[in-house]
Amino acid sequence: MYEKSERDVKEKCPVCGTESELQFLPYEIPHFGEAMIFTVFCPSCGYRSTDVMILSGEKRRRYEMEVSSVQDLNVQVIRSSFGSIEIPELGVSVEPGRGESFISTVEGILKRVEEVLKMLSRDVVGEKKKRAEYILKQIKQIKAGEMCMTLIIDDPSGNSALISDKAKIKNGC
Repeated sequence: MYEKSERDVKEKCPVCGTESELQFLPYEIPHFGEAMIFTVFCPSCGYRSTDVMILSGEKRRRYEMEVSSVQDLNVQVIRSSFGSIEIPELGVSVEPGRGESFISTVEGILKRVEEVLKMLSRDVVGEKKKRAEYILKQIKQIKAGEMCMTLIIDDPSGNSALISDKAKIKNGC
C-alpha cells in the first residue's frame, strides 16, 4: 500500500485550480530500468493525470514491431506523455498529450483504438461510418492472428518502449 511521504507535492489543478496532490513513486520496469511514475488527482473536479519517466537519460527512441501473432498482443508497451503511436496499416496515429502516459500491452493499444473508433463513429454516416467499421474489422482480424500490423512508437524523450526481442530500436535522429 502506498503511504504519503516527502515525495508528495501540492499542485494546482490545471482544470479548476483546486489544490491537488502530485505523487511520484520510483518503479523498476523489468528489462528497462528505473522509472518514476507521477500521478495527480483533483478531488474537486476529478481531473487525473499520470506520466512515466524513465531515469536512464536516453535520447530519442523509435520502436517498430511487426505484430504477426496472437502472442505478440501480450508485448508490453510503455508510452510516456511525449511518445506518439502509429499503426500504418490501420491509418491510426496517436499524438502525445499531457497526462496521456501509460503502461499497457499491444492488445491494450488496440482496445483503446477500438473504443475511440466506436465513440466517434456513433454520430457519423456514409463513408466515414464504413471506414470506421472496416478498421474495427481489421482490429478483430489482428486480435485473431489473421492479419499483421506494424506498431511504431516514437518518443523524443526516450521514455517510451516496446518490451520485446521483435522490436527494432532506432536511437537518435
